[in-house]
Amino acid sequence: MSRHRSARRRAHRRPIHIELDSECFAIWFPPADDPIEVLDLGDATGMAFDMLDTEAQREVLVLLDERRRVTALVIDPPAQIGVLIGVAELPGLDVPFCQTLSIVLCDEVVDGPPAERDRAGYLALRRIHMLQGLQLLDVLLVDPERVQSLAVACDPDPVWFDEFRPIDAT
Repeated sequence: MSRHRSARRRAHRRPIHIELDSECFAIWFPPADDPIEVLDLGDATGMAFDMLDTEAQREVLVLLDERRRVTALVIDPPAQIGVLIGVAELPGLDVPFCQTLSIVLCDEVVDGPPAERDRAGYLALRRIHMLQGLQLLDVLLVDPERVQSLAVACDPDPVWFDEFRPIDAT
């Protein structure tokens, strides 16, 4: 089974472009026979760097199932979709997901602790996800040289430090 590294070679596949209330965004679905997994922080970081090579301008919202397989990428979602993804009704977005990972593309990720605005935004987004029955794995800030995990920087017990064992498919 492939991991995030396969996303690069799949990057040439075309996402589905959608317009909602005059805001344009796209959704990309990985092929079912070649899943992408995000099992740990290393996979998430690699995927964040891969997103720099896509058509994304601001953000990529990664939707994952209970085995942390990517079921869809929502590219540059409008704010209401990114925040309320658990209740959003979008054409084609009936894929199963229970976890999300937000990758935010930045001009520069600063060294040191995140800005208070980023910290407060991460904690609020995590709470909103919990109210929708979703688990926000992380918000990753990425520039061409570095990635910052807001889960690691802001959460006293980030999900990445828990041992994760995917559910056996058999």
